[in-house]
Amino acid sequence: MTTVHGGFDTAELRAANLTRDQVLDFSSNINPLGPSPRVRQAAAEADLSSYPDRECLVLREALAAELGVGIDQLMVGNGSTELIHLLAQAHVPPWSTCLAFAPTFGEYEAAADATGAHVKFVVSAAADGFTWSMDAALETIASTRPAMVFLCNPNNPTGVYLDRGSVERLSTALGPDGLLVLDTSYVPLADAGWDALPLLRCGNVALLRSMTKDHALAGVRLGYMAAPPPVIEATRDLQHSWSVNAIAQAVGLAALEDEAHVAAAREVIAEAKDYLEAQLAVLGVPAVPSAANFMLVQVGNATEVRRALLRRRILVRDCTSFGLPDHIRIAVRRTEECARLIAALRDVLAHG
Repeated sequence: MTTVHGGFDTAELRAANLTRDQVLDFSSNINPLGPSPRVRQAAAEADLSSYPDRECLVLREALAAELGVGIDQLMVGNGSTELIHLLAQAHVPPWSTCLAFAPTFGEYEAAADATGAHVKFVVSAAADGFTWSMDAALETIASTRPAMVFLCNPNNPTGVYLDRGSVERLSTALGPDGLLVLDTSYVPLADAGWDALPLLRCGNVALLRSMTKDHALAGVRLGYMAAPPPVIEATRDLQHSWSVNAIAQAVGLAALEDEAHVAAAREVIAEAKDYLEAQLAVLGVPAVPSAANFMLVQVGNATEVRRALLRRRILVRDCTSFGLPDHIRIAVRRTEECARLIAALRDVLAHG
């Protein structure tokens, strides 16, 4: 299956006679401050003439020290998307069942589908604020006995954030024969994020992190997984050599040393998010309460609204591919940039 993502489409921009620097991108949920100067310097100084370390040893050592886990519990990938697909290949037998909490990131279904597994969903509804029924989720796990469960927490595109107790209940229900893949990519930029690392003691949880989001490295592709050593070993056996390039490894090390940049982004996001919530309410546009650095907004015909906003040089995420054709997803950028979005949206709602 083909998975739709946010970000610029060069062909679309050309057709609209636009360039990237003319358009404000609210479709990608990344640090609104962009990469830090320290990260940019590391990218510029990376050794381009030598093969990268196939084991990402230095970066894994730095991650182990930062997170307080063993190096054998860590794997670095070409973005979290590579890790999602490798996990499915390594741990999902053909004709088994995979479960995903939906609506959510499309790569989970794509990865499970590629293994020949049956993909089932625990689906949330707009009427419930897109919060899942935990009782229904536990019943589905008991009846289907999935080999793998995918949970994005906070969830993309809704921003719903389950608490630790709910996630632990899922792990317990899944048991030792299944693997809970907990995608925590948006936690560093979330409201009141909680530490999921202690869940590794459950023995059936793999944690995913994407440094793309908190350090604005979408063009580099860098993510990592923390999981029990047997899960790491089986998954790394399938990874291609030199999957994580030298620039990615260099900027990953620099990013770990620059938590102040992420902390500054959280302050910017908090202010801009308050602004967006207030202004959307003034416009009478419903927005789902979100713990993340993005918001799911109900606008009617999402495809038409996205096109109209692009004509005004604003790019948002059409959520039709999530099964939500009347919603768009808006990343939280700087307040002054959000003001341009609100002005454009007001104009679209008034004139189309």
